[in-house]
Amino acid sequence: MLRAWRMARDPRDLPGPVPFRGHRSYVTQLDMALLLGVSERWYRALERGEDRAHAPELIAGVVRVLALGPAEADALYRGAGLRSPARPAGSAPPPDAAMLDLLHQQRRVSWICDQAWDVVAANTVAARHCPWLMHPGANVMTWAFSPEARYQLRQWETRWAGPLLGLLRLAWQRWPENERLTEVVAAVRAEPGVAALWDTATDLTPLEAEPRPMYFPLVAPDPVDVHVMAYGRFDDTAHRWLVLSPADPAVTFP
Repeated sequence: MLRAWRMARDPRDLPGPVPFRGHRSYVTQLDMALLLGVSERWYRALERGEDRAHAPELIAGVVRVLALGPAEADALYRGAGLRSPARPAGSAPPPDAAMLDLLHQQRRVSWICDQAWDVVAANTVAARHCPWLMHPGANVMTWAFSPEARYQLRQWETRWAGPLLGLLRLAWQRWPENERLTEVVAAVRAEPGVAALWDTATDLTPLEAEPRPMYFPLVAPDPVDVHVMAYGRFDDTAHRWLVLSPADPAVTFP
């Protein structure tokens, strides 16, 4: 079944970059391995049904890449010897093909996330300059408050932490029934120093209100000021489409 699902998946609808060649109408085993961050041998073993340990996070990655429905995902988890996780209340369906097509046309760091800030798709530029976006289970907020993020998000405490916490608070208020979002809030508050910020920060300034410094080693030796812009379809609250645009038009993402 996994092979059939892979062969039926249109490469143009994938949630991440792969080195497409020609005009293939199906996804290869190598494509899957690249998107999941594993070896082709590992993915081939999964598809053959070999009896080996499979991490739930990687199986979740397969479900995301192939956009499997609940019944298909349940069959895959069971086939891998794992218990299928319950679908969180308030979780969103994957973005449609038109939205993904527009995402992959962008020449800026660009990705789509859901109400809980889980990353559901990212373009090639994002994979090159923010590789964490391609990790299975990537979440914008849990990454943004991690020790690793504080290196790329320069002046983190004064320029990033307050507006990000404001966004997270507002989302949690707006969708209290979203169990996954509640998990994200708990994970963020457990990060070093964040509990105190949560209790004291009152900054509700939108991220897009001013450019903010980020470090991109492939772009420049010094931090680059970027505008963080969020877009979405009219009346669609299920997805956020985020784009990082350099404040200086002379700066480009290679």
